[in-house]
Amino acid sequence: MKKAVVFALILFSATSAWAGYGPPLMLPDVTTAADPEMIEVDGVFYLYVTSSAVDFRCWSSTDLVNWRDEGVVFPQPPAGAWNDFDVWAPEVHRDGDDFYLYYAANNMIGVAHADNPLGPFVDVYDHPFVGGGYGGVEGHAIDPTVFQDDDGQRYLYFAGYRPFSSICVVPMIDMVTIDDEPATVIRPGFWNWEQFLTEAPWMVKHDATYYLMYSGYGADRPNYAVGYATADNPLGPFFEAAENPILHRDDAAGIYGPGHNCTIVGPDGRLKIVYHTKQQVTIGWDREIRVNDLCFADSGKMYVGLDGCTASSDDDAVDDDQAADDDLTDDDASSGGAGSSDEPGKKEAGCGC
Repeated sequence: MKKAVVFALILFSATSAWAGYGPPLMLPDVTTAADPEMIEVDGVFYLYVTSSAVDFRCWSSTDLVNWRDEGVVFPQPPAGAWNDFDVWAPEVHRDGDDFYLYYAANNMIGVAHADNPLGPFVDVYDHPFVGGGYGGVEGHAIDPTVFQDDDGQRYLYFAGYRPFSSICVVPMIDMVTIDDEPATVIRPGFWNWEQFLTEAPWMVKHDATYYLMYSGYGADRPNYAVGYATADNPLGPFFEAAENPILHRDDAAGIYGPGHNCTIVGPDGRLKIVYHTKQQVTIGWDREIRVNDLCFADSGKMYVGLDGCTASSDDDAVDDDQAADDDLTDDDASSGGAGSSDEPGKKEAGCGC
């Protein structure tokens, strides 16, 4: 009985300290997990993360609380292959009875196929899908995500480096073929919260508006954060939200480096943001996965619901995130650069993504 009471007190203290942020997911047999992506198939949620840098594993759940280790779904490629190391940022998307894994490896993007969400996923090509001279990209390309619009058209978004990390997009013909040269839609600010880097794109459509979410600053840093930009077309132009970032470090709650998110409708029918945070305030790759509600004020402003989706006005949405805002340094809060809120991202074909 004593042990149970002590455990309950520890759990209560930890939960109180996180001040509304979701507790870390208890994933069996893994010490660090990042870059989460989740899909739901027949009432089961499948979670894919960056963990080993050489392969991908999957965890399953029916309630987003209790998780089962499903093992390796994408095995380590052979030594000398284009994708033999730095394997990260997995995303699985469904097309009928087929499942496609998009991922980054050695700073290029690959695509693999399986007939169920547990794999095994097998590479479609023996070369990169995008990057390294493929897909219209000569240089680096990471963090792929696929968005399907209401009309069935799909778009591939990713982070391209030339010279700074920018968000790029290209329409798709099918799950393994792109239709055009990638175009830049978001460039990083130089002295604002993004600090030369925008990556980890994820698209949400709400009331006919396209919300392109992304992370900035650096995934191993406590100031890593999430912002968004909006457009009335999936190809842009996108305008960065003035209230960015909407999810970032909160020292009082012990939250450091929240970022690289996806979204999914949870078992309760509400939209969730799934993201990673650092386990320590120091620089490093010690990360874990959390889940919160993702909400919209009546005006359309997006915010993370630390107390659920309770805000009806923009002021309420800002108040919900004010504690985290207080932890921004002067450098973090300063605006300017190509990604600032008074300048839209520009769509430029052949921009060198």
